[in-house]
Formats: sequence, C-alpha cells, structure tokens
Amino acid sequence: MSTWALIGLSMALLIAGFNIGYDCRHKKLFFNRSKKYRYWISCFYSVNGVGSVGGWAFDFDLEMNSSQLKVFKEKQIKNLKNQFKTTDVEFEIIDFKRLKD
Repeated sequence: MSTWALIGLSMALLIAGFNIGYDCRHKKLFFNRSKKYRYWISCFYSVNGVGSVGGWAFDFDLEMNSSQLKVFKEKQIKNLKNQFKTTDVEFEIIDFKRLKD
C-alpha cells in the first residue's frame, strides 16, 4: 500500500473510533449506568436575616416531582443550618429547569 492509503485508512479508523465511543457514552450500551437527571435550581435563602439569591446545578436519579422538591428543600435547610451554625434559616425554590444531558 502506498503511504497516502495508509494515512487515509488510519484517519478513517480514528474517526470511526470517536463515533463509536460517542454512541456508547450516550446510549450506555456497554456500561448500563443509570440515567441521571441534571436540573438548574434557582432559589432564595436567608440566614440570620441576610438574604441572597443563588442557583446551582444538581443531579437527581429520577425526574423532578413535588415530593423530590420537598426533600431537596429540607435537605438544603439542614445543610445551611449546619454550615452557618444557626437556626434562623429560610429557603425557597424560585425556579428549576432540566439541563440537557
């Protein structure tokens, strides 16, 4: 074979390898990992009367529903109480939206 044919074959195999790897990562054919849902959650929190607005990305195992929001809110209040070592904590969810995988 000529040098140019070998270079072309090598490039084709390289591109095919990237395409197969991309498909396996997104379809999870071989690894069978559970799907994670990523949400951007905007919220208002107040600690000792000082309020702030923030937004964070969180991963969940299931689609978002009202019971998960309640559990998430309680968990965040508990984390804020532990972080700032106070009981005067308020936390409200303003908005959430699902991010693309």
